[in-house]
Amino acid sequence: MDKIYDYILQKESHVGLLRPSQEDAVLTLVHPEDDRYKILAVCDGMGGKQYGDIAANYVIQKFGYWFLKHPSVEFSDIIHLKEEMKDLVMECNQYLINQYGKNQVGTTLTLALVLLEDTILVHLGDSRAYIYQNAAISQVTEDDSDVWLFYKYHQVEKEWLRYFSSSNIIHNCIGISLESCRPHVYVFSNQSYQSLLLTTDGVTDLVTDSKLQHILREEDSSFVCKKIIEEAVFTNQHLFVPSRLMEKKLDHYIIPVQGRDNASVVFFSKI
Repeated sequence: MDKIYDYILQKESHVGLLRPSQEDAVLTLVHPEDDRYKILAVCDGMGGKQYGDIAANYVIQKFGYWFLKHPSVEFSDIIHLKEEMKDLVMECNQYLINQYGKNQVGTTLTLALVLLEDTILVHLGDSRAYIYQNAAISQVTEDDSDVWLFYKYHQVEKEWLRYFSSSNIIHNCIGISLESCRPHVYVFSNQSYQSLLLTTDGVTDLVTDSKLQHILREEDSSFVCKKIIEEAVFTNQHLFVPSRLMEKKLDHYIIPVQGRDNASVVFFSKI
């Protein structure tokens, strides 16, 4: 086995300052046969439903088990892997519906499978995946939410979405129904990024893309996750609804509260 790079693989979660329980779940694993293969993921159990923590942890455990048991020699067929991963999402969805019923339990999923030359990304919901390259950060997923459409089609700045009262309503997840589970699968070259960052909305509701970029630029790589969680949960940011947004009258607007939600982040970086 040839080592192609040194790396950092870390995760951090915090229950927040207001929630009584942790409904996020995170995953970071290297393959036992070959550490050039890695899997990282975040799940955000839906707090408006029952058993959000159970759903998030179930999905994380299923993908972790699948990854560890998967022969490393079979990680070369990307087309087959994409279908396997989509099938596993649908299997998780069916299990949760069978066990708890429709509209009872749900979770987001944002997951990256790092292979030798490419990375496969599986995404449902409003947790996010970012790539970092040449000192610039770029979001590579789209939020499965109605408010994302305001950003995409109605010239609303992305950083304004945190102020929409309906920002936490998503229409794609694992566990609610057969119709609402539609995994997005992307493939991109490992050469297109230096670092991967996965976050739940407990982070991105409080930490802007520009702040994430600043942390990645300035912070020692070993402390990136801790710094992001500190910013999301403990930093008083004196937020206010932008006047230009209030003029649009698209929604009822709110001020995000520090530590209101569970916050989780996973970080992978080549060094």
